[in-house]
Amino acid sequence: MVVYVEYAFLENFCFDGALLCLALAASKASLSRRRIVFAAACGGFFALLYPLLDLPTVAALILKIAVGFLLCLLAFGRIKSKKEWGRYALSSFLFFFLTFAFGGALSALQTALRLSALPQLLILGGFCVLCVCTSILIAKIYQKRRLHTYIYACKVLANGKIKEVFGYFDSGNLASKNSLPVCFVTPDIFYELFGEEILFCGGQVRDELQIATMSGEKTIPLFQGEIEIKTGAERLQKRVYFAQGANMISREYQILLNARIFGE
Repeated sequence: MVVYVEYAFLENFCFDGALLCLALAASKASLSRRRIVFAAACGGFFALLYPLLDLPTVAALILKIAVGFLLCLLAFGRIKSKKEWGRYALSSFLFFFLTFAFGGALSALQTALRLSALPQLLILGGFCVLCVCTSILIAKIYQKRRLHTYIYACKVLANGKIKEVFGYFDSGNLASKNSLPVCFVTPDIFYELFGEEILFCGGQVRDELQIATMSGEKTIPLFQGEIEIKTGAERLQKRVYFAQGANMISREYQILLNARIFGE
């Protein structure tokens, strides 16, 4: 079998570079194009030299693992603190995990297609697809993580009813009435709490608030109640107004908390 050195080097260079980029991005380490290119080039040269080495199986495995850690270190850069050591360790773990995961996925594809060996073009295409899917997954995970940073466990007390929900701290919600912050609730929770109040117009006095919408100003009903917000080990209880939020479709939370609710 003829092996073209240039193609072998370029293939391993691209694969190592892509895996290092994904590992560093997933661990939130800084990405340096110069360091990643250098590390990927070292990986490409190692891939050329490795078949020439006559080593026992255990020694060969140890060498591969050591080179993997070295490539991650070259791509990561200088480590100056304990926190950076932890981030480097996470980057190395992700690099090895992605390497084995991608290799396993390509092997599974080979088995599914019942081929003795995958064509190089198919390997490259499959690898690119896996890289794109992994990038999207990483972005989704961190997007969800950022969202959950602003989500709090809440307990709503209104009309003698208690409802446990999740609230999202919305910095754009500055609505207030009579110096009380206004929190917007999903329609289902709103009607569970105030459905009888709306139907029979009894009980507490209902206030109203004018808000600006795309079609002009709109008047919405407000109902008073209390909300208890869990912030770490502490609980914050506030008297607020509740209004129905018509455009709330997220399943992550049921209440848009007012931006002033923690500052008052």
